[in-house]
Amino acid sequence: MALKFGSKFILSLCAVTALAGCTNSFGLDVRDQFGGILDTTNAAENAVEERPEPDARGVITFPSYQVVLARTGDRIGDVAARIGVDADRLGRFNGIPQEAILRYGEVIALPSNMTAVAADGAPLTPTVVDISELSDDPSAGPKPAEPKRHRVVDGETVYTISRLYSVSAEDLAKWNSLSLTTALRPGQYLLIPITQNRPTPVSAPGEGSITPTPPSSTRPQPRGELPSAEAMTTPATADATAPVTVPVPVANTGPVTQASQSDARFMRPVSGTIIRSYKKGSNEGVDIGAPEGAAVSAADVGTVAAITEDTKGVAIVVIKHADRLLTVYTNVDNLLVKKGDAVTRGQEIAKVRAGTPSFLHFEVRKGLESVDPDDYI
Repeated sequence: MALKFGSKFILSLCAVTALAGCTNSFGLDVRDQFGGILDTTNAAENAVEERPEPDARGVITFPSYQVVLARTGDRIGDVAARIGVDADRLGRFNGIPQEAILRYGEVIALPSNMTAVAADGAPLTPTVVDISELSDDPSAGPKPAEPKRHRVVDGETVYTISRLYSVSAEDLAKWNSLSLTTALRPGQYLLIPITQNRPTPVSAPGEGSITPTPPSSTRPQPRGELPSAEAMTTPATADATAPVTVPVPVANTGPVTQASQSDARFMRPVSGTIIRSYKKGSNEGVDIGAPEGAAVSAADVGTVAAITEDTKGVAIVVIKHADRLLTVYTNVDNLLVKKGDAVTRGQEIAKVRAGTPSFLHFEVRKGLESVDPDDYI
């Protein structure tokens, strides 16, 4: 039931929030899309320090722990031999099988109580220090900054972890010698870049928000809604100046289900039971068990913001709604809508894809953040 969403979606879209489900997961850097609803520019622009350079053996030493970087063709035993530590323990600590060939630059964490590594490669007896008991006396001088270590759990991606720590995916990948679409291994450790948050500018007296530029008289302005036939026959005393908008054409793609009559914010997009619940950080939506070919319906009125697919060709549909809400539907096929279509609540948009089990992965997003769909359906 593992679906990996990745590079094709990222390269073709870069406009939909990162999603994860089951061990299904994919992530995206979202910038200046959908009229700013998902703008992540501020997070992406946090400056980060450069990762410290390793020594000749690939070891980077921080105040309270060490990591070592793998070389091309290394196995965990090669790394352990180079720095003089136990290979079995090093492999278990990082979730790495002994026979696995490591990626160049892969970060291997040393357990905090493992024998430290001397500059010449000779093992040293570690000094045990309880950091919580260190003096806060300012005379001791500032403590050197060190990055946090994050241990990967099943389903996490470069993107989901970057959002967790408010760093850009690109910086996280660079610090850990990853690509944006590298599949992460449960138990793997990543270094979280040290950020240098830029101070918020303070306006000088007399300064404030820039006054918006008036609409250009040379540009066409939004037109009002054309009056209905009934309105055309209304006596002239009716207010003819009330501004209204022209409705977007709705795709004629299928029947509206009875579920669309629900009073909930969103309707359940497919009939079935939830086989995996929402859990932020590991399952960013719900998996609804449903038979292959079951109708998948739009959870509410909205506009199809994106249609794409993951690296395995599994379709992904994203619908934008009012109130900065998005709904995401994946593990579907036989799509009945296209990007830009307006959809109605309960309108059929796709079918459940075959699988063992077959299910729909459904997410609700409030801006960038996933929320529990159960609170909305």
